[in-house]
Amino acid sequence: MKSNNCISEKINEYRSEVETMIQGFQRQILEQEHKIEELKNSKERELDTLFKDLLSVVDAYEKAEARLDEQYSDNEAVIKAKKRFSTSKKKLMEILRKNGVSEIQFPDGYAKMDDCQIVETEPDATKENDTIISIEKAGFRRNGRLLRLADVIVVKN
Repeated sequence: MKSNNCISEKINEYRSEVETMIQGFQRQILEQEHKIEELKNSKERELDTLFKDLLSVVDAYEKAEARLDEQYSDNEAVIKAKKRFSTSKKKLMEILRKNGVSEIQFPDGYAKMDDCQIVETEPDATKENDTIISIEKAGFRRNGRLLRLADVIVVKN
């Protein structure tokens, strides 16, 4: 009987050691998964910062186009240069699209505070409050995450 008790105690001791080792491995796995997730999130934040910087280049293109339209709309050489200039902007926008950057859309025509900031309001009795009159600066998301809010002018009666 003593040897059976001794064997049973040894089995319980080994079982306890194995359970402790398994718990340790599970903790290590969870820690590694957490580190991997943190690295992924860190990389995504870095990429978001890079794409935000590229959006400032898009803004510069749009400002230059607007200025050229205002000042040189009848100059043939400027119109040709603007087309070449526009090609560069289209290439940049394609790179952004390939990397999950998309312009925020307002299909119903109403300002949603998650997607825009109101920079100005204007009265218009023919339209409901918060109807977008114009988008002054486009907003963008990357893979569902907000990169930049849109700047909009809306109706306020």
